[in-house]
Amino acid sequence: MDKRKRLLGFLSMLGTLGLLALIAWRTEVFGMVINELTLFISGGFREIASNHTTFLMMFPVIFAVVVLALPCAIGAGVLQEMVLGKNGKHALSDQFKGLGEGNHFFTFFITVLLEELFARWLFLGLLTKIPFLSGTVAFYALFLIGNGIWALIHLSNYEEEKDRKALRALPQFVAGAFFTYIFVKYGLLATILAHFALNAVMFAVHKVQRINVIDGLIVGYGGLCAAASYALMEKPLADILPWFADNPVFRLDGWEFWDYVKVSVFLSASFSIVFDLLLYDRGEADKKKPDKNLELISYIVAIPIAIGLLYGVYALLGLFTTNVPYRMLVLAILFTFLKKDASGSALARTFWIGLPDTYITMCILQALGFWPALGWIIVETAIQVPKLALDKLDD
Repeated sequence: MDKRKRLLGFLSMLGTLGLLALIAWRTEVFGMVINELTLFISGGFREIASNHTTFLMMFPVIFAVVVLALPCAIGAGVLQEMVLGKNGKHALSDQFKGLGEGNHFFTFFITVLLEELFARWLFLGLLTKIPFLSGTVAFYALFLIGNGIWALIHLSNYEEEKDRKALRALPQFVAGAFFTYIFVKYGLLATILAHFALNAVMFAVHKVQRINVIDGLIVGYGGLCAAASYALMEKPLADILPWFADNPVFRLDGWEFWDYVKVSVFLSASFSIVFDLLLYDRGEADKKKPDKNLELISYIVAIPIAIGLLYGVYALLGLFTTNVPYRMLVLAILFTFLKKDASGSALARTFWIGLPDTYITMCILQALGFWPALGWIIVETAIQVPKLALDKLDD
């Protein structure tokens, strides 16, 4: 990766961190998070566990934790280098080298899932249910053990044996403390999201695509879609807040087919513009040139199948949880697994855009029903055709 792309990737990371900080600040959660982190450190984890926020407010809390955790982890890294000296080669320093296009979101997400199942769910979710391990002292002992083992496992990333000293794992231990706070407050799923969000901020540094005129055209078309859809919207955007409630309502009073189209176009275009301006890579354009008729037939067949799968998986998830927002969120994660990326930056973009896009898609499918939803997706796809054509021309 050349210096210019590295600089752009670094700017992406800083821009993302700034955006998350802005959201957390505007929603006024920083004070609560800092107070509760202090409470957690001082032994008051039970008070945190009983202080839930709404499903929607969970996300600014996660963003605040990421904004606070990253500099703390970096500071811990600087401290361990001051004590132990500069380390040798790290196995993950070239983790994206020669990555190639693939379902890397799936790979990295499953890695985070397994780590959180071990470090948080096993030690703090499962073992604390044993009567003699259910007290405060036992909780913090299990936290130190589980988080410590998880942090020490990361020492295997150092290629030289001399670098595998316990203090080298201090950054991971510090980050793990922040994840534990989220686990206590919201549970496993939120912890996985917080962990991946922190990784996604750092993944932004790895950028492989160039910035050129086509990128400007894509941003311009996205801006046109966002502006036109917003100007045509007859219903206030705040009407969709029930989609993110703890007991969501999907069919909105007074909303008709075109209202759902306009709001989805506006949100999708807005998400894309933000991360285009933050200089994120997009998913690699397909370099192959498939038969146009075959490609069209594939789209025609795939759309109703995809809608049917979304409905089917949503119903299946109902066997495991009655929490509707969490079912929707898990569904968004599962279908985001299908996206392909060729860089850390594109992988991070998939996380930041793919999850909310899929969540909103499922909300609209629930609101419209199968046949209107099929028409909605066809309209959405038609609107995206110019952008898809530009993507084909891009690097």
